[in-house]
Amino acid sequence: MKGRKIVQLFWILAKIFWFLGKLLIAVLFGLGGLFFRWATGGKSGQTVVYVRRDWNDRRIGKVRWSDLGNLRWDTVSGGTQIESRKPFVYAHVWCNRVQGDIAHSCLHGPAPHNIKVCLIQNDNKCFWNRIIKIVGPEKSFNKR
Repeated sequence: MKGRKIVQLFWILAKIFWFLGKLLIAVLFGLGGLFFRWATGGKSGQTVVYVRRDWNDRRIGKVRWSDLGNLRWDTVSGGTQIESRKPFVYAHVWCNRVQGDIAHSCLHGPAPHNIKVCLIQNDNKCFWNRIIKIVGPEKSFNKR
């Protein structure tokens, strides 16, 4: 009789430890997911990237990472086609995907159309390493 109660006690303790272990794993993975969403600005495809039409333009817009295309180093800006002394990272995005105030008016054609935007390191510090993995280091830029 006494042995049976000890077995029951061990069984109850085993179930409690099993439950606590599963709870601990769920909390750790949940916190990991929260950290990932915080670090990427939401869902991975929904990550917000800040863009300008030219490297020195004060007007900044934001787009989803998944809306950007053709990332590359270049010295010629979008819009006014001004050439800079050093290369910056540029990408293309549909103009109706940009939120915020950037130098674009849609006067030259019906919307939406593709526009060239500049990604500045100071605006996108959290994702700069990801951007550099795609475009390569600045010294890899060959001026045409």
